[in-house]
Amino acid sequence: MTLLSLLTVIPVIIVCTVASNAIKQDNYDYLQRSMYYAIKSQAEDINSLCSEMISATKNISVSRNISEYVAETASGSYVLSEDDPKYLEVMHDLEIFSQSGTIVKSMLINNSGIVVASTANDSSLGKKLPNYKELLALAVKNGGISSLTLCSDNNRRSPVFTVSKVIYSDTNEKVGIVYVMYDSQCLQKYINNIQTDKYTIVSLMDADGNVLEYPFKTILHYSNTKNYSSYSEQLNYLFRTENNAGYIETLVSDDSGKKSYYASPIGNTGWFLVASTEMAGIKSLSSQSSSSVTTVTVLLCIVLLVIVFFLTGSFVKPIRSILTTFNEKQKGNSAARFDESRRDEFSVIGHSFNTILDNISESEQRYRTIVEMTNNITFEVNYKKNTVFVSKNFNKKFSFRAKDDSLKESFIYKVRVHKDDKERYLNDMDRILGPKANFIQGEYRIKSIYGDFIWVMIKATKFFDRNETPSKIIGVIVDIDREKKSEMHLLQRANYDNLTQLYNRESFLKAVTDRLSSSMYKKSLDAVMFIDLDDFKYFNDEFGHACGDEVLKFVADTLKEITFERGFAGRFGGDEFVACITDFALFGDAGKVAQELIDILGNGFISESTNKRLYIKCSIGIAFLYESGKTTNEVIAAADEAMYNIKKHGKSSYAYAKSASKNAKYPDVLAPTTSSIDSDNIPSNGGSSSRYKKSADEPLKEENKPKEESKPSIDVDDNFFDPLF
Repeated sequence: MTLLSLLTVIPVIIVCTVASNAIKQDNYDYLQRSMYYAIKSQAEDINSLCSEMISATKNISVSRNISEYVAETASGSYVLSEDDPKYLEVMHDLEIFSQSGTIVKSMLINNSGIVVASTANDSSLGKKLPNYKELLALAVKNGGISSLTLCSDNNRRSPVFTVSKVIYSDTNEKVGIVYVMYDSQCLQKYINNIQTDKYTIVSLMDADGNVLEYPFKTILHYSNTKNYSSYSEQLNYLFRTENNAGYIETLVSDDSGKKSYYASPIGNTGWFLVASTEMAGIKSLSSQSSSSVTTVTVLLCIVLLVIVFFLTGSFVKPIRSILTTFNEKQKGNSAARFDESRRDEFSVIGHSFNTILDNISESEQRYRTIVEMTNNITFEVNYKKNTVFVSKNFNKKFSFRAKDDSLKESFIYKVRVHKDDKERYLNDMDRILGPKANFIQGEYRIKSIYGDFIWVMIKATKFFDRNETPSKIIGVIVDIDREKKSEMHLLQRANYDNLTQLYNRESFLKAVTDRLSSSMYKKSLDAVMFIDLDDFKYFNDEFGHACGDEVLKFVADTLKEITFERGFAGRFGGDEFVACITDFALFGDAGKVAQELIDILGNGFISESTNKRLYIKCSIGIAFLYESGKTTNEVIAAADEAMYNIKKHGKSSYAYAKSASKNAKYPDVLAPTTSSIDSDNIPSNGGSSSRYKKSADEPLKEENKPKEESKPSIDVDDNFFDPLF
């Protein structure tokens, strides 16, 4: 009888309650959606208007007449004159553009901050604006649309805003800006056209939080307005993010819960169309249609609850006792026991539960003991509870501390992973947590408790319940830092030169071989440079091997900078270096890189062992992949031959290798003339004076032959530390 009463009463209560809440919620949701679509529709219309303003201003900025005129005014020789034909032509264009009734004034400002054209009837023409840099910054922010401000015009203060665009010259240099001021009346009609209820006020908010609202006479920050100051903290969220990331499509309440707002972004302008509403009014409207259902529900619930109270007392008490024991167990009270003193079915159930929980407790203690005794860190992800358990020794290794046991706050998502491993780490975690993998194993660098990154190996396995649904993930974190770094050290020694940390011979040849394959596939223009230091023996003989090592390290550091993100370099042995530069646009670009290297080395460096500035010269041979040879050995040999050709004709320059192809795309070069590095008269512009013969068959003219050097081409500046030098 008691069970039958419960099965009768509870559905009635649920149906009545759900029906009442559903009606109320539907009305409430309808009012929110109405506001949402009204505000969003008008925001899109305002965005279209702003896009038209930005497009029109951009058309003015790209006008050839205007860009040439503004660029010319920036030169020191130009004299601003209102009779200048170019000025009159530009003013004609500005006046046509400014015929719209919403434009207050239009100005052209050059990169010196001087107003060179203006439609305003003031004395701004020819004046220098002190805030030009701020105007230039506004021109590239939020599509060029500024915040709202008040403008005095004919003794009338009205809200205005500006649209600015940068003017570029033919060489793509910034020469000035177009500055257009609009009256906010063009926006006011959109606000007035919004159909809302009597509890809602709609306003326009710019990127700085200034509010334009009825009667549209003043501009105030939202924190100082009557309608928006009560939830300043919530509105601040809109301006802490970029590109309108703070956009919210639902009502957001203030701290008191009496008001709410809805904000819809206006494109990429940084502006928002904001609606403020009284929550009491919204709730009142939503409750009117559901009041009768609520009344009936309350009365029916009272009657049914009284009946149920008397009929179910004897049945609920033992169940409540069982639930209480379960709660105690969940809180960690291992001494909690189910009541076995009753002589009924509940006593049998309690005894069975006690036996099961005792077995679980014993198994859990055994598992925790094993986990805490091992040096490895173990973790367990519980899908049902959405929690993560980590063994205590985790805190001895890593600096991360979780706020709670939840998955989103666990080390899986919050631990600091090295930037080079982070993408791979997150991908592996997503695979094991999702349906893509049942087992993962990976090696990553994670920030330790001492602030550095250590290598660890993570293994994790997914477990399933009887319904083949994932129930948990058990994993282990193994410290492999010592083994990994030892392995990397051995690999470093096997592939890199110990002194210069460049590729050794074998590694460089392997890298060039790989590049040959990719170069043929990509059809890219790549070159190998063979570099030999001129008279390197002079440094070792004159200053010792420590100085020679400094020279080799300086050359290596220079090659690393030149090949950064566009190739790689290596040391062949002694004073011979090699470099592979990739993805040239033109064949001649390889010579520019070679000359750059010659110039940098020619500028020298200050030796720590000698306290002198040492100047270094080198000879460079250039060979192109597949132009100078089809294999790695052929390309290297061609570059080496070109380098020795330089050695025979004066050193300290560069030359291209002979082409192995009949359809050569660049001239064969046998001998260069003297470069700017070993010339007594160094050009003031720092450029190279190297010139090459147009044909391999044309003999060297007598006047172009380099002079024989009588001493090493390395200069040591003995006066570097002289204060008068």
